[in-house]
Amino acid sequence: MDQAIIKQLVKVFVKNFSLLLTESGLYPPHHPNVVAQTHQTLAALKEAFNILPEIYLDILEGQFAYEGIPLYEIKHIVEKVAQMLESKAIKCICFKIGLSPQNLSLFVQMLSDKIKHLNAEGLQSELGKANIASIIVEKKRDKKEDNKHTLLEANKVYGGSIEANKLIYSAIQAGKVLPLDVVDKVAQDITSLIAQDSCSSLALAALRSYDEYTFTHSTNVAILSVALATTVIEDPLLLNRLARAAILHDIGKTKIPLKILNKPDKLNPDEWQLMQQHPLLGAQILEQQATMDELSIIIASQHHMKYDLSGYPRIQHLAPLHPLSLIVNICDIYDAITSRRPYKNSLPCDKALAFMMRLIGCDFDPAFFKIFVQMMGVYPPGSLVRLNTREFAITKRARPTALLLPQVKIIIDASGQLLADPLLIDLSDNEQNNTGRNIEEVVEPSTIGIDPLDFI
Repeated sequence: MDQAIIKQLVKVFVKNFSLLLTESGLYPPHHPNVVAQTHQTLAALKEAFNILPEIYLDILEGQFAYEGIPLYEIKHIVEKVAQMLESKAIKCICFKIGLSPQNLSLFVQMLSDKIKHLNAEGLQSELGKANIASIIVEKKRDKKEDNKHTLLEANKVYGGSIEANKLIYSAIQAGKVLPLDVVDKVAQDITSLIAQDSCSSLALAALRSYDEYTFTHSTNVAILSVALATTVIEDPLLLNRLARAAILHDIGKTKIPLKILNKPDKLNPDEWQLMQQHPLLGAQILEQQATMDELSIIIASQHHMKYDLSGYPRIQHLAPLHPLSLIVNICDIYDAITSRRPYKNSLPCDKALAFMMRLIGCDFDPAFFKIFVQMMGVYPPGSLVRLNTREFAITKRARPTALLLPQVKIIIDASGQLLADPLLIDLSDNEQNNTGRNIEEVVEPSTIGIDPLDFI
């Protein structure tokens, strides 16, 4: 089942559950509003149970999260309830098939009880006394038990960023203030993740969801931009600012009609002229925010202007572009041309880099592009490749001194069998690669029925 569908069902349930807790704080249990919302919450839960046997909702930093990914898209609807649960030291609530209206109502009464004010342990004890096994409440971890050096999980940071992008776009389209607290949190997570595990970050950017390009593109550009910038910038605060700016660089597209953004054919002159306004529209949106870093405004306005200033929008007497705009420009174009869309095929990563090389000095800054190629290699992390030995492998890490010979993880042997223990090998190391393995071609994962994310 599509994870996006599952997550949407969970969000609907969380919204209804939060509304039920809010209503229960205002009215007695048998009030029509509470009874109606109880049944609506159970209906939403039943929809999810058609796919899932149980639902674990985490409470992370005052937010609901599913599978470790904060549900930022519904943040403003449910955050007060999440904060209330967190105040009770609740780390997680598990809902299982078989939950009855009576048991859900009793659980909500326990949560809403202002006299007993039960914490996680008290709630679980009361659930046990009432023989309610379809709800489990877990106590929040003691901070002393946490390993402060634990790496951020790449897929959770990536998923959180996608959720944040949905919240950002819906806020702009509704004429609301940008959720800058969420933007800053995601920017910091991306910067921290790249400092800890840049290869997994780059691999995730290469394996983005086809159905959510609008939201994955901004995340991918942020990951690529920060990874590239870390080669020349050591200041973590500046890297955070770059991550924030990259997340917001395409915000002006919220003002472009969808029929133009998703048009399957070539844009006519009027449509193309409107599309070219999105950098300035983005800058205007950001300028209207009460507190906005100037770097984000600059990058939103400049990310299509090109190295030789031949891009758009055309501005007379333009000063030299900001260096970080030149970085975002490279990453924006790379992600765009390697992405599949409903109306166009993607370029494989090796062919995309070859195409971009022809535009060095015109579209792209030569120095930054050279570093970008060294970072990505000809076969960037996350690429599925076929070796000359008929084996299949996932590329793990580029080698700047041997761009054609990255570190790879062999996942399928020469006979076509999936390996139980994938083999990690550096193709540029003659001792490890003593059989002369090399890469023959990049392969579309769907053609052999695997998901590279399972091997990252």
